[in-house]
Amino acid sequence: MFKSFIFCAFLVIWTITEVKSESSRKDFIDGFRKDNSRYWLISCTLSGCSFAFSSCMNCYGERGCKSCISLSKPECSVCADDIYNKDDLETIDGNEYLICDSGDPIQSKVCHLYCRGQYAQSGQCVRVNNLPICKCSSDSGSFTTDSTVSTQTTPPAYSTTTLQSTSSPNIPSIYFNGTVKQNISISDWYQRILPLPNGDLVRGSRRNLIEIWDLQKGIIKRNLTSVYSIPNVFGLLSNGDLVAGYGNNKTLLVWDLKITNGEPLKRTIQTNEEIWCLTVLKYDDLAICQSWNSYDDYDIMIRDSQNGLIKNKLVGHLSTVYQIIELSNGNLVSCSDDKTVKVWNISNGAVIKSITHVMSVRSIAFLPNGNLVSGLEDGTINIWNLETNQLIKNLIGHTNSICYNNCLHILANGDLLSASHDKTMQVWNPIDGTVKFKSPLQKDRFLQLAVLPSGNFISSSRYELIVWN
Repeated sequence: MFKSFIFCAFLVIWTITEVKSESSRKDFIDGFRKDNSRYWLISCTLSGCSFAFSSCMNCYGERGCKSCISLSKPECSVCADDIYNKDDLETIDGNEYLICDSGDPIQSKVCHLYCRGQYAQSGQCVRVNNLPICKCSSDSGSFTTDSTVSTQTTPPAYSTTTLQSTSSPNIPSIYFNGTVKQNISISDWYQRILPLPNGDLVRGSRRNLIEIWDLQKGIIKRNLTSVYSIPNVFGLLSNGDLVAGYGNNKTLLVWDLKITNGEPLKRTIQTNEEIWCLTVLKYDDLAICQSWNSYDDYDIMIRDSQNGLIKNKLVGHLSTVYQIIELSNGNLVSCSDDKTVKVWNISNGAVIKSITHVMSVRSIAFLPNGNLVSGLEDGTINIWNLETNQLIKNLIGHTNSICYNNCLHILANGDLLSASHDKTMQVWNPIDGTVKFKSPLQKDRFLQLAVLPSGNFISSSRYELIVWN
């Protein structure tokens, strides 16, 4: 079967090069695809995607990798879909594998990208029992038995990378040693940011435009302009489209970032919500929370990103929701100014459990053992056993609020990184509660943390963007 596929694949590629007419090539490929399920090698070679692969070797998660490939070269979007098509894996002894030939550099890159999409560190084309398959590495020195892995199993040493959280499936490994790599002065006060898979950065504004930054150069490379003002929340769909929420206008706009010449705005979705936070769920549904201007309506709305229709409403919070996390089992976890963290069954909208705190909860995260970490308004960090609702430990060290834009992250060895309005970041041992690292005071309070596809942190305040080593 393998020899047959490899022979057919290279025969198709040879035929493509011999067919002069573009339409004839397309017809030939379409015909091949009808009869052969494993055609990523053909679509990727035809579109010339090797450069896009090289640009995306640090991508993480299927959505992030597909978006990166498509943004690097729009013609490779079909190739990206083909690489991660689960129906096209080869089944051997009950296990599913991506097949690849180590002698072909393109196939080696695809193997690596496929494994990065499965939350592994790297991938390598090898032969097992004389079968050419892709093996995914969960750390720098060992390989898993097949092409499908979900997390690192051997975390590296402290201050190098973070463990992939089951609640944040598209966040790459984070590199952090507390030193500043790049500092970019900004105007227009603080605005929310969103890293893109190709290394660019989305940033909001107080006007009617969205800034797209080239972080390597530290400049704005283009703007996305609409009739709506103050874009304040952002998310990325699986195809690479940008979802932007304009809270004051109760509107969502979907932008095609692959279009650089012409109109990139694809669709407008009118809502009833004054949008305050946004989480793109794994099937591209949108979980939307509402601001304090909504007056007694703090329900979390689940909307279809294609047509904007409401699919569910999560009723229970009594004040502003600051963050929504999707768990690997599909449940949602939210934290709120009403002093609670709630776990939701998204299918029926029921509250599975609610944990009450002593004050407003600004950010949340999960330790590798499943314990909940919650950052509070006074800077205290709680650690909870989510199964028993038992408070295990208080981490006391920050002198002002934990910031409310994803300001808690878990490091690879299980330590906790936090950012605060007291202008510091701290690394904690969550077992004994000791502070292992405290950053120098910054120019201004931290307002948001995000992770670049390179694995570096980027922080945002009112005056600067900082990329951290």
